[in-house]
Amino acid sequence: MLFNSLLFIYWFLPVCLLLYFLVPRRFKNSALLLSSLVFYAWGGVSYTLVLAGSIVLNYFMGLAIAQAQHDAGRKSRMLIGIILNILLLAIFKYTGFAIHNINVLVSFLGLQPLLVNKIFLPLGISFYTFKALTYLISVKRRETEVQRNFFNLALYIAIFPQLIAGPIDRYRNLSRQIGSRNVTFAGFSSGVQRFVLGLFKKVIISGPIAYVADQIFSTPTELLSTPMAWLGAACYTLQVYYDFSGYSDMAIGLGRMFGFEFMENFNFPYISHSIREFWRRWHISLSTWLRDYLFLPLAYAASRNLKRDKYAGIRVDHLLYFYATLVTFVICGFWHGSAWHFVAWGFLHGVMLTLERTRLGKWLDHGFRPFAHLYTIGFIIVSMVFFRADTLIESLKFLGVMVGLRGVPPTWPKFQEYFTREFFIMAGIAILGSTPVFVTLLQWLRNRVAQHGSRFRLIAKLGWSVCSIAAMVIVLLFSTMYLLSQTNTPFIYFRF
Repeated sequence: MLFNSLLFIYWFLPVCLLLYFLVPRRFKNSALLLSSLVFYAWGGVSYTLVLAGSIVLNYFMGLAIAQAQHDAGRKSRMLIGIILNILLLAIFKYTGFAIHNINVLVSFLGLQPLLVNKIFLPLGISFYTFKALTYLISVKRRETEVQRNFFNLALYIAIFPQLIAGPIDRYRNLSRQIGSRNVTFAGFSSGVQRFVLGLFKKVIISGPIAYVADQIFSTPTELLSTPMAWLGAACYTLQVYYDFSGYSDMAIGLGRMFGFEFMENFNFPYISHSIREFWRRWHISLSTWLRDYLFLPLAYAASRNLKRDKYAGIRVDHLLYFYATLVTFVICGFWHGSAWHFVAWGFLHGVMLTLERTRLGKWLDHGFRPFAHLYTIGFIIVSMVFFRADTLIESLKFLGVMVGLRGVPPTWPKFQEYFTREFFIMAGIAILGSTPVFVTLLQWLRNRVAQHGSRFRLIAKLGWSVCSIAAMVIVLLFSTMYLLSQTNTPFIYFRF
């Protein structure tokens, strides 16, 4: 079931909210857990069995870690839990990748290929596995108490706004809210606004831009021109931002409707002036997860085996950073997808982050800001080709067109197929919306309303509220019209 579907908006969500607010307080978590399981089972009952297996596994592993008398025992049990979770993820997500590469290898040896039935990827397994790992690590580190209520832990792992594509909230952030929370009118109304904003991003803004990106990337590279390839890559860069940030807005809004406050996942990443800044603003829940649970442990483990001196003329702390960063982002790429082009995407980001540890980073921080921004957005657009292409070979071919090594001369009639009035309007809104322009404008209007004298303050606030409600209703109606008039598309991050 998709958040941007009429079934979810006009049937499933109202029924869930009605059930949630009708049941007594002590049953609200149970009602929300039941809704989450129904939501997930809509995509396939067998997927729900995998989710249930993950919940049972991590419930008992958490208890086992907490019962250990010594730190060594806690660590060993945590490692067992981590291995079992990764094994579950690997079976469903990476078996096909491993078999394919083994078959490529054995074909050179003249052997018979391995034949294995296709294994379907359960929705959201990458995200709820990371949430489960967060829980086990938090219990081991004594950052939080072990959860002895099975249904509360199940709700943390399976809560439906976060279940499919995050944000990957930490257990310590949600455990208190699972135990006690309140739904206020202000919180609920802001949740509705946030959900409608996310729907607007996904349906109205991302849709027309995605059409252009899909058409260009589906065209054989032999028929593409260099400007056309850049247009496709730029459109996909906007598409993936509005698609995923739209989902995150919808998830955060849904959480507020049920009394939860989820962490923010995006902070205008396309205004960044370095790749380091980009990762502080892009998919924040993932980047901070990778930093705390992968990068820092890798760097710490490596530092114990090296003297704090110079090695081959390079400072050891730089070597540790390079090593930990590259490993972290190769794993990040592989987490996104079981294919070599995702690994290449992660590797490129790891390389750029290590380079920015050198004088390049200092120059970006103190140099000419427009050039730093151009460098950053240019790299992001190029790297997104690896994210969008179907294979590593196809991504390299597409990049070849972008740098002018292949393709055809540009022709204006080809551009006219995509340069419609709708595309120009949505592209303009998308570019401005990826900056704080609209947020700054809204804040200015709020301040103007607040500055009115006491005589007009009530009228101004009432007018602001009426305009806000009217805007939400209009956006919802337009989104509904879009959903009725075209085929709905799933969120990009659903396949991860």
